[in-house]
Amino acid sequence: MKKDPFSELHFGDAEIPQISIHSPIAIFYKQKIRDKILYTKVQDGDITAFENEEYQALHKNQNFELMYVLQGELTNYIEDKEYVLRAGEGCLLNTQILHREILSEGCNVVFLNLSPTLLQELLANDSSNGPIFTFLEQNLQTDSQWKRSYIEFTPCLPYQSEGFHVIIDSLQLEVATSKIGRAYFQRGLILRLLDALENVNQFSLQQIDLDLSKEEYLVNRVIHLIESRFGNISRKEIEAALHYNPEYLNRLLKRQTKMTIAHYAQMIRTQKAQQLLNTTDLTIQLIAERLGFSTEAYFYHFFKKQTGLSPNQYRKKFKL
Repeated sequence: MKKDPFSELHFGDAEIPQISIHSPIAIFYKQKIRDKILYTKVQDGDITAFENEEYQALHKNQNFELMYVLQGELTNYIEDKEYVLRAGEGCLLNTQILHREILSEGCNVVFLNLSPTLLQELLANDSSNGPIFTFLEQNLQTDSQWKRSYIEFTPCLPYQSEGFHVIIDSLQLEVATSKIGRAYFQRGLILRLLDALENVNQFSLQQIDLDLSKEEYLVNRVIHLIESRFGNISRKEIEAALHYNPEYLNRLLKRQTKMTIAHYAQMIRTQKAQQLLNTTDLTIQLIAERLGFSTEAYFYHFFKKQTGLSPNQYRKKFKL
């Protein structure tokens, strides 16, 4: 009988599979190659890899799991809900979340598994008051063990952070080595990784509580979709993603934010344009392309209407 390569990760005899790494930290990579998945595990100074069918069982983790899409896209199933994550996006799950993911062709994704004990040690010595560290501190409390919540993160600007990738690569090297001092490097890099997620110039964060009301949940999903597409999304696309009438979603969003979907999208698109003009040396043409404008002229018209200044005037006045 062929051995199940995932069986050694299962914890206990619960009806719902629970995954345990049996060590403070482990890194897993999954890459979709045709009809198979290449799995790579980096743990305790060792790297192992094998090719197999995609693991599709809904499961929980005994540890906190940070998932980050390196390339392509995947469909993330969390409880009874379905989300599409693209390159540069990801999520941080607590131990109560039932989940699985299905990769599209060419997708490459990394999973960082961190034990509660390790995180408690790190946060006791060094942390910030930002949303990631606050989320971890709240979910590490014994009276929060029943809460089903997680954090979604998306790139703040329309390109991936090279610095974030460097931290992931450096952490992978330290987890794979058996050299002296590796534990100190690993802990420092984990803190750097969490801190990078809190950098407002790199990522937008949103905490999702699965026990929210239906209306609160839908408003969160609409906001996430608009922000993850940098405002370049239509009501039809939102309807297709959420399977709800756009007029209904429009009413819910307006009730909470005082803005329609169109106005909220315009606000986000303007903010992202301002940020690119302020913090990068990209040409106006490239900024227009990155934000999905059909022409540079259309971008000029849109931006001046929203801010009263042309892109060049705005950059000259506010560039950092």
